[in-house]
Amino acid sequence: MDLNLLKQPGWLRALEIITGILAMVFGVLVLVYPGWGIETLILLLSIGLFFAGIESISLVGFSSLSVGLRILSAISGIISVILAVVVVLYPGLGAAYLLILVSFGLFVYGFGRIYLASTLKATPGWMRGMSTAVGVLDIILSVAVVLLPGLALLTLAAILSVVLVVSGAEMIVSGAIGRTWLGEIVKAATD
Repeated sequence: MDLNLLKQPGWLRALEIITGILAMVFGVLVLVYPGWGIETLILLLSIGLFFAGIESISLVGFSSLSVGLRILSAISGIISVILAVVVVLYPGLGAAYLLILVSFGLFVYGFGRIYLASTLKATPGWMRGMSTAVGVLDIILSVAVVLLPGLALLTLAAILSVVLVVSGAEMIVSGAIGRTWLGEIVKAATD
């Protein structure tokens, strides 16, 4: 398959790079400055989740995408954005509850990545594999936050920040090389 057929439109490349950079910056800030206080750390994580959700929502505009995939993309993006906004608007809910909200958002986002990667057969295998691996990591770490609440909140925030860094890196790579893990969408749009 000619990889040029999978070239992304410029606006999508820019959106992926920007959201990836922001997700990574917020994830790194959480790791570098743990003394800011847990609420600040969770706030930064929720901002990163917000940008990841925006990226998912933006994919709804592709009319060449099947209705089911557009719905899944919209649902995962909307849930991620809503949970991120809830965390920002109601910081007094308690740190553990806020971490669970953020981890649930990342769980939904990870599931959406795995599903999309499994349905887009025209995308090169390594890109589908990378997206699937990131989705699985998102799910595993998000479940760890819920199942192991006895861990220190700082450790949970660090786990979630690693997820944001990895997800952000994947978005940056996809945007920078101009080939999307949603290759079938771009291919269909260029046909």
